[in-house]
Amino acid sequence: MITKIIRTSLIVLIVSALFFSCRKEDEFTTDKSAMLAFSADSVLFDTVFTASGTNKPLSVTKQLWVYNNNANAVKVNISLKGNQFGIYKLNIDGQPTNAVSQKEIRGKDSIIIFVQMYIDNNGLNDPTKPFFVADQIIFETNGNIQDVVLFGYSRVAHYLRNQVLDCASNNMHWTADTPYVIYDSILIPHNCTLTIDAGTHIYSHVKSCFLVSGTLIVNGTTNNPVIFEGDRMEPDYTAVPGQWIGIRFLTDSKDNVIKNVLIKNALVGVEVDSSSVNTNPKLNIQQSIILNMSAFGIAGFTADILAVNNLVANCGQSSFYGVLGGNYNLYQNTFATFANIFSRTTPTFIIDNSPLTDANGITVAAFPLNVDSKNNIIYGSQDDEILLNTKADGGNATGTLTIQNCLIKTSKYATTLNVANNIINQDPQFNDFAKYDYDLKGTSPAKSKGANIGVSIDLKGKARTTSTPTIGCYE
Repeated sequence: MITKIIRTSLIVLIVSALFFSCRKEDEFTTDKSAMLAFSADSVLFDTVFTASGTNKPLSVTKQLWVYNNNANAVKVNISLKGNQFGIYKLNIDGQPTNAVSQKEIRGKDSIIIFVQMYIDNNGLNDPTKPFFVADQIIFETNGNIQDVVLFGYSRVAHYLRNQVLDCASNNMHWTADTPYVIYDSILIPHNCTLTIDAGTHIYSHVKSCFLVSGTLIVNGTTNNPVIFEGDRMEPDYTAVPGQWIGIRFLTDSKDNVIKNVLIKNALVGVEVDSSSVNTNPKLNIQQSIILNMSAFGIAGFTADILAVNNLVANCGQSSFYGVLGGNYNLYQNTFATFANIFSRTTPTFIIDNSPLTDANGITVAAFPLNVDSKNNIIYGSQDDEILLNTKADGGNATGTLTIQNCLIKTSKYATTLNVANNIINQDPQFNDFAKYDYDLKGTSPAKSKGANIGVSIDLKGKARTTSTPTIGCYE
């Protein structure tokens, strides 16, 4: 009887072993279509600085679940792609390592990866380090490559991510003590005024936009400007256009004043998309520099813009672009673009009063156009650096166009603009436009050829000869 029981038990054990050894979840597939699934496609560390000491993580610990939804088991190679700054640490299913080979995940099973971010406290204010550190966890399954993005803040800054600014008192104030970093755009809401102090530095991540529905007041100084630029710190990105979108003033925005600002490396420096809601200019921009825009430096759409003593240069399409009517008062500016980066096809200065039309080409609206352009340099590498279309083509728009005491490069308007003390097709003699030095040599034909319009200083704060000032932004 005992022998029979033993024999039966052995048979059961053998059958059970055969059964379990043949389960699909334990059999490995080599099918290249086998894919993994993840609890998230990215891991974001948006609150990093929570501990002290270089041997402790300065972040919370994040969890990433890795699912094998296939019926069969898989073997996976898991590793960090770059870890350029050595700040990401992984724990892969209980192993404190940043890489494992042939990690086994049973069918319909999962593993967990813990991710931490380590930062040296001494480097939190290091200006050579990026504000964001990105990496990837790479998963290779039967030759199939998948990844999960790691993204974290790595420097001390005010981080603003995809948000409407909290403006309960209708006023906000940014100071120069710590940089501001924008990720996924921000909005100054209607009836809110944001004032930015001299020396403040604002960095924007790729595709981020600075949207203004309220009011923006920027109080830079000649020696301590406010700077808007992209967030890439590497030297190779110093003069790369299109790193962020730019500053855009929306329909309800009003009374915006920008003084002594450097705006660089965006898509459009400043865009004003509608007319003023009161008698003030929608944008008053003075003594500012806009450089390296992949599209436009200053763009106005039925806009009210006052621009004085500005350098707008090196733009892929146009330095100044005013369309669909509007009021543009432009004094002592330099609008210039050469073919040192861009292969250009459009003039650097465009005024186009073509009407707004529908999909069938029917005029929907036409707007009055008023332009007062005095003491401006409009120059570049093309034969025609100015385009004027002041007719509303079927609309009833009216307005005025004044171009006086300007130095202009043009073939199309060489005769019609050779009036009102304009200087046509003479080299302004910039010091070195390839090095962004648009100050003028002493022999420049623009010297002492401007009209007296009451502008007492130039872009650098230098006193002007008010009776016969030099044309352009520099005296």
